[in-house]
Amino acid sequence: MKYDEIEKIIGYVFKDKTLCDTAFRHSSYAYGNGLEDNERLEFFGDAILNYAVTEYLFLNVKNLQEGKLSKIKAKSVSTETLASIVEKLGLNKYLVLNANDGTSNTSKKTHANLFEAVLAAITLDSNVEVGKQFALKYIIPYIKEIMSSDVFDDYKTALQEYAQQYKLVLEYEFISKTGPEHNPEFCFVAKINDKKIGVGKGKNKAEAQYQAAKNAYNVLKDRGLEN
Repeated sequence: MKYDEIEKIIGYVFKDKTLCDTAFRHSSYAYGNGLEDNERLEFFGDAILNYAVTEYLFLNVKNLQEGKLSKIKAKSVSTETLASIVEKLGLNKYLVLNANDGTSNTSKKTHANLFEAVLAAITLDSNVEVGKQFALKYIIPYIKEIMSSDVFDDYKTALQEYAQQYKLVLEYEFISKTGPEHNPEFCFVAKINDKKIGVGKGKNKAEAQYQAAKNAYNVLKDRGLEN
């Protein structure tokens, strides 16, 4: 493990290097070598991340009610956001996988899990406050971007308004739930008049439906919406 490189990227030096080892150890490698993978750390990191973002929004965004705050939080801690952070930092190249089982390190879900695992490792190596600050350093720019976007890019509302305008039936159909119980991935499809328009995946039902709505709205937008 190239500790110096990783620690320079994340701006934190581990006292207990084994925590860093575990955070970057994918289950595909750990399983075949009798080692602990990063899934338990990811589970803990998910809770810390949600707390950090919720606290930040509560203390710093005074003019919005619970519904809007929930939407901002969901987008800012989404798989897409966390994977983007990991990929921009280049942390995914340090992920330890079993190259022989066909596992790829290109999965956005894998990258998002890595961010949460690193967050947990930092927290355990220091304290919750240090972990929160690490998370917010990367999440706050996304929160600001979301808040500056048009009505927070509320695609579900936009899609619903489109359906109502043209007297169409909009529904979100559950497709699948995969992954371990503590870290599932949901898949939904947005359907208009029973026609599948957009598919979305996410760490929970709300995120998956949001992504489905976003993809469906963009498809309809490309078609001119009224067609």
